[in-house]
Amino acid sequence: MKNLIQFFLFISIITLSFNACIEEDFDRPPTEGTDPGLTVTTTIQELKDMHTSGQYTQITEDLIIRGVVIADDASGNWFRSFVLADETGGITVLIDIAESYVLYPRGREVYVRLNGLVIGDYNELIQIGGYIASDGSLGEIVDVTDHLVRSVGRGEPVPTVKTISTLSYDDVGTLIQLDDVIFLDTGGTYADAINQNAMNIDLSDCLENTVLVRTSGFADFANDPVATGGGTFIGVLSRFRDDLQFLIRDLNDVQMDEVRCGNFDPCEGISLLTVDEIDEDFQNGSDGTNLIIDGWTNFAVKGSRLWRFEEFGGDVFAQATAFQDNAPEMETWLVTPGIEATDGTELSFESAQAFWDHDGMTVWVSTDFVCDPTKAVWQPVNCTLAGQSTPNYDWVFSGDIDLSGYAGKTIVIGFKYVGVGGNLDTSYRINNLTLVN
Repeated sequence: MKNLIQFFLFISIITLSFNACIEEDFDRPPTEGTDPGLTVTTTIQELKDMHTSGQYTQITEDLIIRGVVIADDASGNWFRSFVLADETGGITVLIDIAESYVLYPRGREVYVRLNGLVIGDYNELIQIGGYIASDGSLGEIVDVTDHLVRSVGRGEPVPTVKTISTLSYDDVGTLIQLDDVIFLDTGGTYADAINQNAMNIDLSDCLENTVLVRTSGFADFANDPVATGGGTFIGVLSRFRDDLQFLIRDLNDVQMDEVRCGNFDPCEGISLLTVDEIDEDFQNGSDGTNLIIDGWTNFAVKGSRLWRFEEFGGDVFAQATAFQDNAPEMETWLVTPGIEATDGTELSFESAQAFWDHDGMTVWVSTDFVCDPTKAVWQPVNCTLAGQSTPNYDWVFSGDIDLSGYAGKTIVIGFKYVGVGGNLDTSYRINNLTLVN
């Protein structure tokens, strides 16, 4: 009996020791390791260049990339995935392991044997997966040990310092630091933790350039209050269709408890002009680009979408729409240069709409506008606009609008568009605008 008791005691000790080791590994992801010495054959950017938007590319060559994990799933803001980056760029890796940060934590160098894997995208965000699922989506890498080879710990990744205005699609998948920024939407939380819904928040610099920050409702900081101060923000840049958006790794990356932006110049990068008359047909614009005309102001108040040049049938015009926009709300203004009104000042233009579901465009006049439409006093302009009964794309004349009541004052005309993607997203167009005395 004594020997039997000693045997069970020995087994218990061994079991407890084994469980303790497992727990320690789980709580403290390994930071050491050995470089397997695999030969890297391609860079992450070269791999991304192999991808065609909206399609899948099955890799059949013995290609190998190497990178450092810059974001893992420890906080819950990523799910069954991590972001791998090298000196050329970054890419999301889908993996069939929950809490994969135990094996692939931030700072861990990882080699990826690509033969047999698939490159795809989710709304333009390029990803590496293991297979094409029956529903047409990109499935996770299942044979993890065959494709993902852990190397040494390289330490905490260092972000690249940039500004919002210089962000581009080339930065997607990389770790970015923004200084002197604020959240515009304070008073709430980063996401809806109760219903586990993701949310977007606008991040702004002191020149009012904005970019989206998206947080999963499953993130462990989803229910934390949004930082109300200003300071430094670090995040991994991602994208959803045409929109850039950041994901936060954890709240240590949000050091924003300093004074918020105070006195900034809203006219930075804008050339204010007062002209004798305006006769604009937008024909010098390039299709699909944000509208830039000397003296005009194109300003996003909510979200990041601006008025754009669009072309159809050889005709170029200005267009605003919330279609496929993922911001909670969209508000964007297109404002003309100033003109000194007289007793004979008249405004006219043409408008068109498509896929009507709301009256999203209104027209306004201001006598105190200086670059930022939220700081000006606006009066509505009584005019005829394309609406629900107007056939898609048919141009409607505004009428000759008498503005002589503003004689002696410098005025601007503002075209305001508001909408919500997937709900209130009528497209509005304007063309052939004249403002003459």
